[in-house]
Amino acid sequence: MEKDMDLMIDGMGIVFFSPETNKAIPEGMDFFSAEYQRPEDVAAHIRKGDVVGFCTGTGGDFTLKFRDGYPSEALLSEYPIAIRLGIDLQDGKMCAVDLFSLMSWSSKCPENQTITVEPGIYHLTLCTRKPDSGIWGDYQTIYVYMNKLDAMPQLMWDGVPYLGEM
Repeated sequence: MEKDMDLMIDGMGIVFFSPETNKAIPEGMDFFSAEYQRPEDVAAHIRKGDVVGFCTGTGGDFTLKFRDGYPSEALLSEYPIAIRLGIDLQDGKMCAVDLFSLMSWSSKCPENQTITVEPGIYHLTLCTRKPDSGIWGDYQTIYVYMNKLDAMPQLMWDGVPYLGEM
């Protein structure tokens, strides 16, 4: 798979989810306030793999580059900021949305914010670096490597994963 997606966000993060995996969430619900505002709630959803978000540290314009498997050592040396997540894609569709969109839940994701893969559980490796402009979120590239697994990986996040410099 090689799919690139441009995503502009106002919030401080990006969220991935599968509509089928989350079909019990009522349309229009303020999912953010009810389920995703506290770091420990975010961590619980990440470990479950249903609503998988990460902090970008800023809003802005991002290019998500979806690829199969795991990143090479060469890519990791070029994009050294990396985190690992997991996601359950029961219908084989993964939506990428602005964190703030969780304030009014919608399982209907625009086509240009959806990728289609074989249904299953995926290990995600996200890799990035500071854009050439030196400004985070300024047409920043994030590689999203997806490797299919037989079971949800054991993730140890206690809070919100941060894809940026510490």
